[in-house]
Amino acid sequence: MYELQIVQIALFVLAGFALPTLGMIGLSFLLQWIFGYGRPNKLKNQPYECGMKPIQEANVQFDIRYYLYALLFIVFDIEIVFLIPWAIASQSKEIRTMGTMLAPVEITIFIAILAVGLAYAWKKGALKWE
Repeated sequence: MYELQIVQIALFVLAGFALPTLGMIGLSFLLQWIFGYGRPNKLKNQPYECGMKPIQEANVQFDIRYYLYALLFIVFDIEIVFLIPWAIASQSKEIRTMGTMLAPVEITIFIAILAVGLAYAWKKGALKWE
């Protein structure tokens, strides 16, 4: 009896996830087939410019330094994602019983790796805009 209930619940959950998902995928395929890019025309091939006539090509090349700055920002900003949980975990009783110097040594190594990366980027001139 218990196994039958588990099977019924599993089927209910599966149907609850599968049917709406497959229905939405099927609906999106149907709408794309009806209204989609499969029938290109002059209006569909134009870039969208907020209702205004396009004044230039849509493919504009950006300076690579924007991407480099974004990448450096992500690398050095994500460190906060690691520092905050480390600070919270280092206050736990389990970490303190392992040794009082373990947590500061871990974070010193982590920040040293980041400092080496920053020094490398600085030396290569990645932070100069010119």
